[in-house]
Amino acid sequence: MASKILNGRSRSIKEWQSLVTDWAVTKGFSWTREDVDTMLLRIHSEVSEASEAVRDKNVEEFAEELADIFIRLVNLCEVWKIDLEEEVIKKHNKNVDRPHLHGRKKK
Repeated sequence: MASKILNGRSRSIKEWQSLVTDWAVTKGFSWTREDVDTMLLRIHSEVSEASEAVRDKNVEEFAEELADIFIRLVNLCEVWKIDLEEEVIKKHNKNVDRPHLHGRKKK
């Protein structure tokens, strides 16, 4: 059934936020703002799993863990009503104006 829903069509980050959160609720994960610590710990857990995959040189597992990180992140943003796409644009524009390595000395 998921393949019919996720047919490879490109989606905005905002669409992913809604899609992932709606799915999470159907699976019993009705997170609230009060759950932020738990949600962040779960993201951290996925980052740790991604790191393990890199150490194991397992590219497929690494890619899957990166997807897990994204899924948990967009869910957290939706719960907090953060437009992640807008925040990425703002942050990227800020980074564009930073000098090389912004503060670190060149070797």
